[in-house]
Amino acid sequence: MAGSVLFDTRKGDINVPALTPASTALPLGSYDGPVGALTPSPVAASTLDATTLGSITAPNATVSALHVDTGTKIASATGTGATGAATLNKMSGVITTAALTTAAGASYALTIANSDIAAADIVMADVQFGTATTGSPGLTTVATAAGSVVITVQNFHASAAVNGTLLISFVVFKN
Repeated sequence: MAGSVLFDTRKGDINVPALTPASTALPLGSYDGPVGALTPSPVAASTLDATTLGSITAPNATVSALHVDTGTKIASATGTGATGAATLNKMSGVITTAALTTAAGASYALTIANSDIAAADIVMADVQFGTATTGSPGLTTVATAAGSVVITVQNFHASAAVNGTLLISFVVFKN
């Protein structure tokens, strides 16, 4: 799966291939060969945390696993109408909505209060069925603000309403 990025919505983890440095450091005065590009040698990488990832400057680096944070990454939303709210102060997670009856063509907006989110951050989200079995939910907008994100889901089905809970997963990338 070289070059691919996978998001595991159950854990909120991102997986990408192994780390390769862009250059090789040599001890001062120990190299007598021609000056030119060095061929990097692969370095096996395990799990990097946000601190380690933030210090990587190699332009050709890839990562084998990125754990955004630890602990519980699940929350439940309140509100059953066109809006819902939840609090989850994590860099990634999954929110279970209340049971919805979102009509065909209608939208549902979930506001997640999250102290880890800054206004300039990038939040990626996904929606899937929880207990719902009808409707065609899809994301329309993801709007960040300092301390929150509003994720809007529309039911794109022509006639069927959403008939249960949805799982809305997200990951925050610091900008």
